[in-house]
Amino acid sequence: MPLISLSHLEHDLQKKYVLSCLADIWQEMGLTVHVGPGFAENADLCVLHHNITRMSPTDVPTAPKGVRVLNGEVLDISKRRYSALRLQPGDDWDGPVIVKSNLNHFGAPEQRNLPRRTQLRMKAQRHLARLNWDLARTLPKKTYPLLESLDKVPGWVWEREDLLVERFMPERESDHYCLRGWLFFGSASYGYRLVASDPLVKVGTMVRYEYIDDVPPELLRHREEMKFDFGKFDYVIHDGRAILLDANKTPSFAGDRRSERILRLARAVEEFLP
Repeated sequence: MPLISLSHLEHDLQKKYVLSCLADIWQEMGLTVHVGPGFAENADLCVLHHNITRMSPTDVPTAPKGVRVLNGEVLDISKRRYSALRLQPGDDWDGPVIVKSNLNHFGAPEQRNLPRRTQLRMKAQRHLARLNWDLARTLPKKTYPLLESLDKVPGWVWEREDLLVERFMPERESDHYCLRGWLFFGSASYGYRLVASDPLVKVGTMVRYEYIDDVPPELLRHREEMKFDFGKFDYVIHDGRAILLDANKTPSFAGDRRSERILRLARAVEEFLP
């Protein structure tokens, strides 16, 4: 039976990952799944699943000769690479702005590899940031500051390569805010829209969600340019145009692990098998 080899750096493939859902289904389909830092020598298909923002080509494990590596060329998902909303000091923009991490998932995966002393210092800064993120010189934990104008951005933010400032251009529905997502594997995909009372569309403030079928052409272009085989894009629609906010190559999942949508993604692996 075909062997799918997943290159994953953590101790195990946690249930939170979409790839964990797919791997369970693949095994139910009669496929063999191998998980480890490197690729199995007898793999028929490989999937690169490293939860870090940037990788060097030399960090990609060697796959068996002639075997496809899904997401093998997705080496940089930093927001500065694709952001259409990025601002610089002095730009002509008089609306609200948002300060973000340039790294995926607030840079948490990268922080795990820092020296212990640096981790402790950053932890202390995050505690202070709950009270005053400007004084702490770091972003609050798991959120992004919204500011009323560009001139309210602290000077130190512009000096940080791991941060960026964007125009805040939310998708609105009446008094609510919307965030859309597109999850894909090969030719299979599905989309959704979350509606919430909070500008950052936090789960605790969500009032409803819906599934959507249309894939905006702007997202298709981003996927092609960034060479994604599998992943999730977060975006908004503004003035009829899709604006990519986040590109994730190791997406997480909370929901029905055997929904028809997830099953459809899993079955798409057959497109890549010999």
